[in-house]
Amino acid sequence: MTVIGSSVENRAIPMTTFGQGDRPVLVMGGIHGDETSSVYVAQQLLLELRHHPQNAGGVPVAIIPLANPDGYAAKKRQNSRGVDLNRNFPARNWKRGQGRRNNGGEPLSEPESQALANVIETLRPRLIVSIHSIDNERHCNNYDGPAEGVARLMSQYNHYPVAPTIGYPTPGSLGSFAGIDRAIAMITLELPRTGSGDQAWKDNQQALLAAIAAAK
Repeated sequence: MTVIGSSVENRAIPMTTFGQGDRPVLVMGGIHGDETSSVYVAQQLLLELRHHPQNAGGVPVAIIPLANPDGYAAKKRQNSRGVDLNRNFPARNWKRGQGRRNNGGEPLSEPESQALANVIETLRPRLIVSIHSIDNERHCNNYDGPAEGVARLMSQYNHYPVAPTIGYPTPGSLGSFAGIDRAIAMITLELPRTGSGDQAWKDNQQALLAAIAAAK
């Protein structure tokens, strides 16, 4: 386990790596602090690979279970400065927001998004899976960049719809920055907001493992 950075309130952001080799699959949860099932699923994946590393199919994996520790502690979407970290990346479509849609004064204004961007620059991941949750039965395997095949593979296991868009603009999102601008295979795994973390893990355990193993 390594610490990739700290939050505004100086909480550590840990990352655990499994396997050997360059360009691991990067999995993260909790970039929105109130999407608690995403953290649970990322933590369960970490435990799965700790006890059964062979289930990654020989593919190196890096897991950041909690990307927004301040928001998680406060049960809020944004970080402790009120910035939506998933709108704070230096994507070409970034724009300043207001109120609840506070995207930061400029791209990478927040230490948490800086840490995540640095990890992506350093690891050059072959695939990124960012786990979220969403309401109104809009759960899906949302893909950006060259990841449609991964989304369809995951759908065979979790039976979520495959979606090229989440249905609304996401300026400055990780999908825009990493998937669209940098052409990294990028999955935004949207779990059902009303479901439990345990059910989300049961539904997505094999989907996540299949996506990782296929990223050779």
